Amino acid sequence: MKGLYLAAVEEKAGKTSLAVGLARALRARGLEVTYRKPVGWASTFREGKPFDRDAEVVAQALGLPEEPGELVTLLGGEVPRAWWAPEGAWEQILALKELPAQLVLLEGRQWVGRGLLSGLSDPALAGRLSAPVILISRYQGEASVDRILAAACLLGEGAALAGVVLNQVSADTELAEVRGYVVPWLEERGVPVLGVLPFERRLRAVPVRLVVEELGAELLVEGKAEAEVERFVVGAMGAEAARRHLSRIPGQLGVVTGGDRADIQAAALSSPRVRLLILTGGMHPGQAILTQARDRGVTLAVVPQDTMTAAEAAEGLLGRLPLTGEGQLALVDQLVAEGLDLERILELVG
Repeated sequence: MKGLYLAAVEEKAGKTSLAVGLARALRARGLEVTYRKPVGWASTFREGKPFDRDAEVVAQALGLPEEPGELVTLLGGEVPRAWWAPEGAWEQILALKELPAQLVLLEGRQWVGRGLLSGLSDPALAGRLSAPVILISRYQGEASVDRILAAACLLGEGAALAGVVLNQVSADTELAEVRGYVVPWLEERGVPVLGVLPFERRLRAVPVRLVVEELGAELLVEGKAEAEVERFVVGAMGAEAARRHLSRIPGQLGVVTGGDRADIQAAALSSPRVRLLILTGGMHPGQAILTQARDRGVTLAVVPQDTMTAAEAAEGLLGRLPLTGEGQLALVDQLVAEGLDLERILELVG
């Protein structure tokens, strides 16, 4: 087995989407590519058991024959002190070397430093699996460069740094700076830049029906089945201010507001870009709001949580649920084709 290890410089850097795009691009070049996650994260539950959603995203997007749970060797989670590897953990992890595929894309932990306490960090995993590391960074200016350099130091001598991919770069304000200054600066300091990918909000979009499902919401009005949400807005201002605010925000929107705020509910339903309205506090709306939602084809649901808790949970779903359909996968393919140095990456895998 030859492996490439994808490690995130910080949380939510986009390594799962990159794994999908890179696998599809390399398959198109004739390579037999599969995917594994040596140490996963119990991000949700399925049938009462902890479950790593990232593996499900990749399994569905790549059409892998394995069940998502089979793609994750070990599953960690939050515990009061530290999660320690079970007996025989390293034997299970090192068995990944025997996979028959030409290339195995290995997805790392939430960020490159996670697992130092337990001994199951990205540097340790990549080093013992003899897999060169591609760091993925969500670009945020100078701080991102500092984090990349710190991550490169953290890899140390045990894991080989293949290079870095700068992800989610603003095409409007940052792309020229990154290509003209940041990339040469990193290259001069021994950090190969294997790609620069612009920020694409459509990749973060989540289907409305999955938001309702993941939040465990009570569905009152089922809107358009194909609707997606690209960002969530908390409705906590007056009705007129809410209308102005919603008119300025781009993309397809979900609004989270109190079940007792009929004024904001009506304002949200008057916006042509609102696809989902979530009412909090377990309070049901009046008949006028139900009728307005049905007439406009907007999904309306109720959750028992307070507004901020529900909004944070909804926001956390963006970019985390399975890539939805051929449109998003085609967008991933385009970003990878235009932004990654595939020839340089192919050199890494021989």
